[in-house]
Amino acid sequence: MKLLSAIIISLITLAQLAFAQQGSVYTRYGMGDVQNSYSARRLGMGELGTSVSDEDFIGTLNPAGWNSLKMTRIEFGVAYNGFYVSDNVDKKFYSATKITGFTLAFPVSNLYGIGVAMGIVPVTNVNYEVTDHMTDPNNVIGDYDITYKGSGGISKVFVGSSWRLPFDFSIGATFDYYFGNLNYSSSDVFTNTNTIGSGFTNTYKPKATGTTLGFISPDFLKGTNSFISDLRIGASVNLIFSASMDSLLISSSSIRVDTVNLSTMEMKMPYRINAGASFLLDKNFLVSLDYVYQPWKDLSINNIKSGYLRNMMMLSAGFEYRATKDRGSSYLNLIILRGGFSYEQTQYVINNIGINQYSVYGGCSLPISMGNTIDIGLQYYFRGQTTDSLLKENGLKLAIGISLGDIWFMRNEK
Repeated sequence: MKLLSAIIISLITLAQLAFAQQGSVYTRYGMGDVQNSYSARRLGMGELGTSVSDEDFIGTLNPAGWNSLKMTRIEFGVAYNGFYVSDNVDKKFYSATKITGFTLAFPVSNLYGIGVAMGIVPVTNVNYEVTDHMTDPNNVIGDYDITYKGSGGISKVFVGSSWRLPFDFSIGATFDYYFGNLNYSSSDVFTNTNTIGSGFTNTYKPKATGTTLGFISPDFLKGTNSFISDLRIGASVNLIFSASMDSLLISSSSIRVDTVNLSTMEMKMPYRINAGASFLLDKNFLVSLDYVYQPWKDLSINNIKSGYLRNMMMLSAGFEYRATKDRGSSYLNLIILRGGFSYEQTQYVINNIGINQYSVYGGCSLPISMGNTIDIGLQYYFRGQTTDSLLKENGLKLAIGISLGDIWFMRNEK
């Protein structure tokens, strides 16, 4: 328990650093970076895993995957993202830390594959700060700096369940509520102290309801005895029924603050499709292949679409290695190893050039007691370019999570 308490305190302390740090400039457009997975486990094997059912993990992409839960579980964690941003002249380092999410799940019926899960997870993230130095050639108002800032994002609260149909065909569904704060500001500071600076802050509060529907197929190789086994396919779709956005525009200076505009706008958020296949190699290597599509080009606010967005697409491949557990297995034999890689056509289009991202992944799960692990996920990625007035980002994302089982949350039967 002392070890667990120290880990939790460390995670909370690390998360608090986010308020003094910055993220990607590309998050200025649309709703920000899409968060494909909140989990250190999924990050370690390529972020996705649509067709995977886990008895000791709470997936959020496909609710059908809860059909194999064997114990009550609670999971949470934080992620650190540090990266270099470079153009054709300069290079700078930025970083950001954030809490990645919280989920709770428990099995209702192992026979019928009924599992119930709920939680709060990130959907998009906005976090940037850019300062431009401007020169007054006529020296009328003097030189000044303009600073652009963005923060916030969209999160999702969900509750749902899975169910195993005859022939080992699993389905799942959730009710989703989306909410968030998107803050965009600009301010100028003059070197001439006689000139009064000003600033504008746009605050948007999106809200929406929706559902996630998914399935995982039976094992197509059941009953065979081969090197490849447990071959399954799975898919899920995120649908949004209704969405709106509250908007607040504030103008400020050193002498006054005014609310310029307050309104509610219609918003259309795009659906998302996840599809994948998974199989076992030699009973110990789980391989997962996934595809994601989300038409961010269709995002609109008051029927107005952004000219900086396109449809997002991602291809991912990952693996997980679990050694065969025998009585008296060593600690090293209980460690789960992961890896993967992905290609992502992000939703950003800047100067008519699409921003693509390439990533490699790695990670592991370290057992701290029976049914409880510390999960670590790593991602190295790069996107963008230094030509055509664009920026290139080279980054490393580190996610640390805690996954706790029924040793803390289930009473022993007497």
